[in-house]
Amino acid sequence: DEAADDGVVGGDEARKRPDADEALYVEAVEVVRSLRRQLPQFDLDGLQNIWVMKPAGKSRGRGIQLSARLEKILDIAVGRGAEARWIAQKYIENPLIINAKKFDIRQWVLVTRWTPLSVWFYQDCYIRFPIADYDPSKLKNKYAHLTNNSIAKHHEDFEDVQDDTMWHSDDFQAYLAGLNVVRNGAKVEDPWLEIVQPSMKRIVYNSLECAQDAVLPRASSFELFGYDFMVDENLNAWLIEINSSPDLSYSTSTTRGLVKAMLEDMMCVVIDVEKFGTRPDRPRRKWNTCRLETGRYQLLEAARRRREEKFPKLKKGAGQIAIQGSAVKLRKPRRGECPQGAEPEDDPRYSAAALLEEARQRGGE
Repeated sequence: DEAADDGVVGGDEARKRPDADEALYVEAVEVVRSLRRQLPQFDLDGLQNIWVMKPAGKSRGRGIQLSARLEKILDIAVGRGAEARWIAQKYIENPLIINAKKFDIRQWVLVTRWTPLSVWFYQDCYIRFPIADYDPSKLKNKYAHLTNNSIAKHHEDFEDVQDDTMWHSDDFQAYLAGLNVVRNGAKVEDPWLEIVQPSMKRIVYNSLECAQDAVLPRASSFELFGYDFMVDENLNAWLIEINSSPDLSYSTSTTRGLVKAMLEDMMCVVIDVEKFGTRPDRPRRKWNTCRLETGRYQLLEAARRRREEKFPKLKKGAGQIAIQGSAVKLRKPRRGECPQGAEPEDDPRYSAAALLEEARQRGGE
């Protein structure tokens, strides 16, 4: 992978390889490059082909299993688990590791309108760590692979390390800034604001846009979602899942402050800005230029919302537009009408463009 990233096929190692091995190495590097271009999820694959199985009808990490064996995956999903629906996800085998632990990000997203799509992204979030150190060779250790607080609280050391299982996004931002990340030959001063969070915002909006037409609009309702992301060692953000009714309990000192601030800011958006409870519909504003008191909530694609409020999308049934009238009956040309054939291209006497131009000039006179 390093060779594919750096474009280095040579050096001391190349001089040590026999010609036959060198040819194979060069071909392998090209294959890796080709796979990376063709497979969007190439960077999250490892060497073990680990998959995570999630029961669709459960939450809070209950029933989740990891496996790299096809027969076990089929046994879970087709055998004894046949009474429930299961979701199989490719496990991220190269996650960014902090203090020997993997982590995920819980991100709050508020949707106040589906048409036009109105998505409010909370700019603070929290990072969740498991209790045990990350070890991809021990797939049965749920305390190393699952970050859910409902799972971690059953560990014997949970009370001693409870507050250490979560970070504020400010802590994560400071940690990333200390990694000295370099992109295109230049140091990235703030990887959180320049790389990770913009990617999360793009994923959030695109995911909701995909479901936009499948959600029945309700004028006087809004919904808060809990997005779960992971970050790999190359700082790519990956969407893990989207939760309705996300947990808002004060499980640690981190969430105690964050949840309170988020709920207060959400009321500013819902009541003061979107006017829920004071009017039946949502207000129209110059969303991309007006100043709004929304705390840490940011409206995604503000210019697009303004544009779609002025020029709404066609309604679902509008695609069935029909033209009414009687069909024109074509007749064969009479003798002498088309001396150069039925489709003369160059003769201005029979050119539609020339005849229209002539009619326009006559109209001007």
